[in-house]
Formats: sequence, structure tokens, C-alpha cells
Amino acid sequence: MATVLHRLTLGIAAALVVSACVSVTTEPRALLLHDDGSIHVQTLACPSAVARAVNPPAVPAPAGLDPGTIRLVTWNVHKQADPGWQRDLRTLESDNDIVLLQEIVLDSALRDLIAGEGLRWVMASSFLMSDVDYGVLTAARVQPVATCTERIVEPLLRIPKSAIISWFALRGRPETLAVVNVHAINFSLSLGAYRAQFRAIGDALAGHEGPVILAGDLNTWTAPRAQAVRDVATRLGLTEVRFAADRRSVFFGHELDHIYTRGLALVSSSAMLVRSSDHNPVEATLRVAR
Repeated sequence: MATVLHRLTLGIAAALVVSACVSVTTEPRALLLHDDGSIHVQTLACPSAVARAVNPPAVPAPAGLDPGTIRLVTWNVHKQADPGWQRDLRTLESDNDIVLLQEIVLDSALRDLIAGEGLRWVMASSFLMSDVDYGVLTAARVQPVATCTERIVEPLLRIPKSAIISWFALRGRPETLAVVNVHAINFSLSLGAYRAQFRAIGDALAGHEGPVILAGDLNTWTAPRAQAVRDVATRLGLTEVRFAADRRSVFFGHELDHIYTRGLALVSSSAMLVRSSDHNPVEATLRVAR
């Protein structure tokens, strides 16, 4: 327990130092990779995106994900601060159709690595430091039908945490797949803001009737936090993905990284042991349930 408390104290101290150096935009900031390779900065509010996702435009069949095999990984990359992250991320990109990253730094090394695999991506910027965006990023082999971002400020440190919701077409099927990439609030004295973050995600998905994946670093390091996530999972009809050999990262005896699904059958799941982050990547192969 002493070691855990020491890690928590160091984490808060480091976050306080970072919070003194960050810049937070007035409006939530999203960055999108366009077809010509340019990066566009804009605001992606959820209400308009939800309308497009629930009533998607006609999408050519090859542009959708294969409903029979959807391979997904979620990984907190620890700001790309640990040796070997490029090697491990390159492996994860080549093995998956959807890549959900948290705590990313949108520098040239990360952009080049994702571009090398030909993935399309969108980022929800939580803050800027030295004019570089930090936040969460969703990359995929196909362009989503619609995307929106959520941002909430941590009560204690005043550093925002972000989420991305993307809707993907499924080849040969009329519905879309909603994929939520979450980096949940970490340091707070109460659960109010934590619950509010997941309540906003639940609101954005309330009108979606197709399959759903909700995944990321959910910072469920207490039982009440884990229950708050289960509450939104119950609201949305989500089931948590289980692991035969559970190698997910643990803090205070609780796993931090999760994958929840609806309308999808689990084919396989795993967590990969790495030294390139303080979180182990978590993977699942899914198929749309009949």
C-alpha cells in the first residue's frame, strides 16, 4: 500500500506541474486528418454528429468495416515517454482495424507512425503544451460516418479529459457501429464530475440503436468509480469484455482499462504485457451478433 500511495502522490505532483504549463482552449478542440494529408482544427459538437450517425448517408460497401471481424485495441501510451512505444504501437496498428489511444502527444513521430499504416484518425485535444496537442486519438482503417468529442475539466487539477465518439458503417448492414474512446477523469475529491463525464457519453448514444463499443482508460481505481461505469453500461445495455488471462494494468487493486460492447459477439480478447507505457494494451476481436 505504501508503494501505491507513493505512486499516487508522485502522479498528483507531476500533474500539478503539468497543469501550470498547459493551455486550454475556450471551445473543445478536435483535429481531423483529411484525404489530402492536411490536419483540420474544428469543434465537433455531439448533437449534430448524432443526427448524422442515426441517419447516415449512403456509404459505398467497401468503405465500411467487416461486420464479421472487427479487431480493436485500446492503449494509454503515457505521452510516448517510455522507450519502445513506436515498436509496440506499430505492431498494434498492423493487427487491428480500430486503434484507440489515450494520453497521446500529437507530434511528428506519432503522426508519421500512424500514416505509415494508412489509418484515418481524429483527435480530441484535451490541452496544448508548447503549442502541441495532448489528448485522445481514434484511428481506423475506414473513415467514420460521423464523429464528435466530449471534454470535461478535472475538478482538482483543472486539466481536461476527453472522449471521442465515432460511428462507422458496416459492410452490408444498415446500422452503424458506435465506438467510444474515453480517457476518464483521474484525480477528483468526489464522483460528481466523473459521473457527469459518463452521463454525457450516455446522452450522446441514447438514440443509437446499433452495436456499440465503449473502451479506454476509464480510471476505475475505486469501487465507486467502477460502479459509475457499470451504471452507464446498464443504461446503454453494454457488457464488459472478459479476459481468460487478465494482464490489464492495476491500480489500488482495480483494472483501469476496459472494453464494453453491445450487439457484438466476442471472438477473442487479450492484454499485452509491455514496458513502453504504464498501461498494457487491451485488445478484442468482435463480430456483429446476428
